[in-house]
Amino acid sequence: MEKNQSFFDKMDYFTRNPFSWVVFCSCLFIMVGCSSGGNDDDDNAVAMTPFSLNFAAVDGSRVVGCDDVLTGLGPDQQNSVGISDLRFYISNLQFYDAANNKIALSLDSDEFQYHSDAGSVSLIDLTSNTSGACVGSAIAFSEGTARTNTDISGMRADIPVARVTFDVGVPQAVMKDVIANNTAEGAPSPLAEMYWSWASGYRHFVMNFTVEDGESTSGEGYLHVGSRDCGGDGALALTDRESCGYVNTPTVFLDDFDPTTQIVTVDISSLLNDLVFVAPIVDTEPPFEILGEGPGVACHSSPSDTQPDCGPIFQNLGLDETSGLADAATNAVFSYQ
Repeated sequence: MEKNQSFFDKMDYFTRNPFSWVVFCSCLFIMVGCSSGGNDDDDNAVAMTPFSLNFAAVDGSRVVGCDDVLTGLGPDQQNSVGISDLRFYISNLQFYDAANNKIALSLDSDEFQYHSDAGSVSLIDLTSNTSGACVGSAIAFSEGTARTNTDISGMRADIPVARVTFDVGVPQAVMKDVIANNTAEGAPSPLAEMYWSWASGYRHFVMNFTVEDGESTSGEGYLHVGSRDCGGDGALALTDRESCGYVNTPTVFLDDFDPTTQIVTVDISSLLNDLVFVAPIVDTEPPFEILGEGPGVACHSSPSDTQPDCGPIFQNLGLDETSGLADAATNAVFSYQ
């Protein structure tokens, strides 16, 4: 047919050629059917269900907290520990099904879960500051808060979960975005409490604790894992780069994991494995001279001769102490029960 035929000429053509009419109607039916595909999408939409990923500190199979003492630590199994503060960030959370396909999920927004275009991060806080070693004293320094948070919550596709993965720490993009656009006082919760200093960035994992030796001598432990080499002196973190020189973000892969019946565990004895529990005793008054040695642990994310405790701790968390890169296969601290 020519392009300029009238409507009636076209109808006459179909009358004289009935097979063409059948073809025309068939094509029309196919186009109409395709245009209704939105209903098929609605029918195939995956149902969503609430989820809660729960965390607990453990000593072996025993759940522990502020009021518990962990014993049998150190080279001679003569050291004991009392937790005074235990907090860490979780990011890049992902569930997988039995075929290793990602399961769609979204996180709730609240004072413990932060979202932005740069990414998402949640704060797990397993200790208060109201009992046991968490109250704080001259020996058991605690910078924790009265509030606690033991889970990450949100919505996920209603599909059986077979595996969970996540990072322990603040994503570099979130760190860069928040520090560049806020002040320490104005940072959004929960990013307003676990920074090194506003110029340096965030600590990913914090545990403060008491240490006693076999002679009932008391000391303290500081275990702070966070990113290092994040900017020049006096500059805000990541203002001149996209990532810190040493990211130090442990990764966790848990297979055969069901969040509806199981919890993620942080094994404190595994975290402190291979430590000697001897640290310098520092004068509490300026110029803060070293007075000797006593029971204790000190690691501020800088594995070196001056921070020998960082070596074993990094290894236990699956971190390479020379590069800050993570290997989930060697993370001996995070598991589930």
